[in-house]
Amino acid sequence: MSFMEQWLVISNCQTFGLANCLQAQADDVLVTGVDTLLFNSDPERFNSEMERYSKLFIADGVKAELASARIDRIADHIALPMFTCRAFHPDLVYLLHDGRPVGGPAGDYHSAIAYACFLKKMSVADTIQRFTGSFLERCGYMGMWLPERDRLIGELAGLGLDISLPIRSWGRQGAFMYSINHPRIHVLHDIAAELLRALNKKPFANAIVPHDNLAAGAGFAVYPEIGEALGVPGSYTFKNVGSYRPLDLASFLTGCFESYERLAAGSIEPHPLFQRQIDHICELV
Repeated sequence: MSFMEQWLVISNCQTFGLANCLQAQADDVLVTGVDTLLFNSDPERFNSEMERYSKLFIADGVKAELASARIDRIADHIALPMFTCRAFHPDLVYLLHDGRPVGGPAGDYHSAIAYACFLKKMSVADTIQRFTGSFLERCGYMGMWLPERDRLIGELAGLGLDISLPIRSWGRQGAFMYSINHPRIHVLHDIAAELLRALNKKPFANAIVPHDNLAAGAGFAVYPEIGEALGVPGSYTFKNVGSYRPLDLASFLTGCFESYERLAAGSIEPHPLFQRQIDHICELV
């Protein structure tokens, strides 16, 4: 066992799910996952272990967070996708305060509609009235599936991974994302299988699907009107990190507004990726 080939996975919040899914489908290697937070907690230790690995699976987007990582000690690097999908959660945005994410009742996840209404000094009760099919359509939220599907297929094809078939089945039982950057475990399982095939390794038949560690993270609602348009169940149910206590829309909005009120109004700003979206919704509310 000690002479078995070892692989290392370094990525973001998807690290451990991907590592577990690779391990579940490859019986002749040992797979270790180390996310950026864990690595940076003890870089000296992890750097000292680099030479034991024959392959490094790493997403380009996380390399900037690993300034001290001696990944050059691993000869073979395999590019990982930074898997995102906004089709189920188009209202989800990130807000910043002094350059750091603003926390709220659903972790770092915020509603563009809620924040726009807060900026317009609307009440929670009035804000709730904006969560309707007609308003969501005016926001541009109802037609995101096709462009997101095509983007995903294209981005992963650029890494040598073909998800054109599995993506057809991912949403048959419901939304396959907990948020825009947290896929459910069966998605990561299929991506891991494609990674193995790209390495000319046949995925282990009838592999166990690992536990879904991202289920413990924050969960953003799939709004019922969006779910109906996409053919999946939807509800205004949110959850926080490490908790399964459900939050309805009123509780979520109240918690968000309280978070914003605790901070100096002028010191909150949207993440640059979402500035135009929030500007647009401010014009609508």
